[in-house]
Amino acid sequence: MRRLPSRQRAFTLIEMLVVIAIIAILASLLFPALRSALERGRRTACRNNIRQIGLAMIQYAADHKGWYPAVEEKAVTVRQNEWPITKHVTNMNARGYLTDPKIWVCSSDRVDGPGDDQVVFPAKAFDEQFNNFWNVSYMYVSGYSDRSLETPTTSPVLADESNDIENGTATPGKMPRIDADDNHGANFRNVLFLDNHAAGMEGNNIANSIFDDLKNSDILQSVD
Repeated sequence: MRRLPSRQRAFTLIEMLVVIAIIAILASLLFPALRSALERGRRTACRNNIRQIGLAMIQYAADHKGWYPAVEEKAVTVRQNEWPITKHVTNMNARGYLTDPKIWVCSSDRVDGPGDDQVVFPAKAFDEQFNNFWNVSYMYVSGYSDRSLETPTTSPVLADESNDIENGTATPGKMPRIDADDNHGANFRNVLFLDNHAAGMEGNNIANSIFDDLKNSDILQSVD
């Protein structure tokens, strides 16, 4: 005797709503962890960027009587010629030390400039359109040489920039605060030091505290 196929049982509306609710709960738990993991990866990539830039700066100094990149060889005494950072970047590129413009952009950096109205993206080339607002994610502290009186392990050379302008009167110790819209959010900054080690630094005033151990900050200028 042939048996008739049994009817397949379908999900009820209540069961489907329960499944959807469980998925939503799991997603709410997993998404923050995923975002955190992605950001940790971006912070690591950012540190690798500034380490590579630091190696190029060390080579630059070895070839220029110990002076780190400057717009002019005597730029340590001509501070008004230091800004913007694009002058230093294009200077290094023109002399063959760093030729990839993508290394100057942090993958967590989205906007820049007063009012956060500039979208940040890697430049295709070092040309007249290369700009410190939308093609660079880092702030440079200029004025170092191999004869600097500073302690190499605690003297910052490069760091995640603030969206506010960090030049002119914003000398080491007088920086605008890092906020939630900056590269890695408020209270965090990747920093490259004079001995070429890079570290992620945290603190309520990390914009300024990275300069606390400088001995002679008057000859240094921050430029972004």
